[in-house]
Amino acid sequence: MPPRLLLLHGYVSNPEAWAPLQQELAGEVETFAPLLPGYGREPDPGDYTLEGVAEALDEVVDRVQPDYVLGHSMGALVALQVANRHPGRFKRVGLAGLPVYDTVEEGLRFIGSRSSTRSSYMRNPGKGHAFCRPVNALRHLWAPVASLLLPSYPLPMVRGMFDHSEAAHRGGMVDIVFGGHVPRLAAALETPVTLIHGTADRVTRLDPVIDLARERGWPLRIAHDAGHELIFAQPRGTARWVRERLLAPAAEAAPPRVEDAEAAGSA
Repeated sequence: MPPRLLLLHGYVSNPEAWAPLQQELAGEVETFAPLLPGYGREPDPGDYTLEGVAEALDEVVDRVQPDYVLGHSMGALVALQVANRHPGRFKRVGLAGLPVYDTVEEGLRFIGSRSSTRSSYMRNPGKGHAFCRPVNALRHLWAPVASLLLPSYPLPMVRGMFDHSEAAHRGGMVDIVFGGHVPRLAAALETPVTLIHGTADRVTRLDPVIDLARERGWPLRIAHDAGHELIFAQPRGTARWVRERLLAPAAEAAPPRVEDAEAAGSA
């Protein structure tokens, strides 16, 4: 029976972001990519916090019985929390583009200095969802154009990337992405972890991820010239990392070190 891999998407995203990686891994691993709470037609949890989102995924974990979990961006934080809620459930946790921020101000300052587009809808966590509503309503008009301008972005993902609730917009940003959870989650986790991060990531910082990897003894693969979108923009290289580091038997896992990839495509 092939291993079962649970894939958790990021903030302002959806499961279609995993489609290129799922195609690369087809026949090798069974993948399951659910909508996070508050996305698409999924209801909000009672409280849109990291704990609330992870608790809402208990039913998915119980039904799928995954051997591994891989989260991207906000999904990486959710993956850590899910693994802490289910000790012994996962053989290893994979984290791609992990956000390591202590405050909203710190996060917005970094993202705003590198991406004016992202900054425009993240600048005001309380009112930013007002931007998402009309954009989502008009998605069939602008999504094909955006997909042409950003050919690495899967069109189905682009169409649904702003389809989330107001609670998901605010809670996902304020409490989860910029909530300062990483030290607590890392200290509590007993499951082995492996990370991948791009040097050209304009959303999540690389330096604190390197520090975290060295502190915790977690192997980190640095993908040169890869951005925050590496899971679908460089699916072949990401799939290689999944095979070599996430799905590898414990005896064959990489030693705890920071590992450079030669190029983004080889991640």
